Amino acid sequence: MVLKSLFFLTILFCVGCTDSPQEILSGTPAEKGEQLYQTHCVRCHGSDGNKGASGAKQLQKSTLSKAQIIDIIKNGKGVMPAYKNTIKGDSSFIWLAEYVLTLKK
Repeated sequence: MVLKSLFFLTILFCVGCTDSPQEILSGTPAEKGEQLYQTHCVRCHGSDGNKGASGAKQLQKSTLSKAQIIDIIKNGKGVMPAYKNTIKGDSSFIWLAEYVLTLKK
């Protein structure tokens, strides 16, 4: 019974981490980064980057560079899924990483 429950929870987590096809973004690069964050990141990292749900890192405490953040967003790491097939365009990854950097305290 425990294994069945664990399997079910794993499936729910994986479904929750998938996203719909790329949405239309508008505004400045900073606004586009925030829109991407709200769509793809807020459920685990929280609106302030400090939620830590499902093992998500607390972004306010991150010491990663923009390049490292982009790499993790694209390829995933640990419990973080890869978004290279979900988020389209190199600019989108840059906007998102720059927004993540604004969450640092």
